[in-house]
Amino acid sequence: MEFNPDVVLRSKRLILRYLNVKDTHDIFININHDKDVLEYFIDKYVEEESEMTLNKTIEFCKENHRYLFAIELAETHEVIGMILQCSTPDRVFTTSEIGFAIGKKYWSNGYATEALETVMSYLFSIGVHKIVVSHIVGNIASKRVIEKCHMIYEGGRVDEVFYHDQYYAVDYYYLINPDKNK
Repeated sequence: MEFNPDVVLRSKRLILRYLNVKDTHDIFININHDKDVLEYFIDKYVEEESEMTLNKTIEFCKENHRYLFAIELAETHEVIGMILQCSTPDRVFTTSEIGFAIGKKYWSNGYATEALETVMSYLFSIGVHKIVVSHIVGNIASKRVIEKCHMIYEGGRVDEVFYHDQYYAVDYYYLINPDKNK
């Protein structure tokens, strides 16, 4: 599987391109400074934008050949969220997990579904065999996004994630590459 951090994906309303430090303000506003978004998206709350840094995350993802896409509105070029590979597939472990977050003021517009479908299609095209997406039980919005992408429920895990000083159960969904020869 070839990794290309310069790839740009386009859908009807979105541009998905590798996140960069210039996106710090939009990611701060839409994700890391919004406790409603961070209720289920596992990341650190940041009080002041000056405390916000994306450098380490970007470097880590590039070094580990993981895609970390900014979700940008094609019309306005505002970065409204991010979608990323949480795991890197290889010859033995051919599964890639995807996580996503969208700013609250953009919820319920289909952007997360559009971004997830676009990224899954791309990952399948470069040879990923299986894609997994999970959500903390209770995150109904993410569950709907996953189901709209026709993912198949694989199972749940009890006390899978420790976040906000408590354990959460997580439900997992998957899709297998429709071109099984990849």
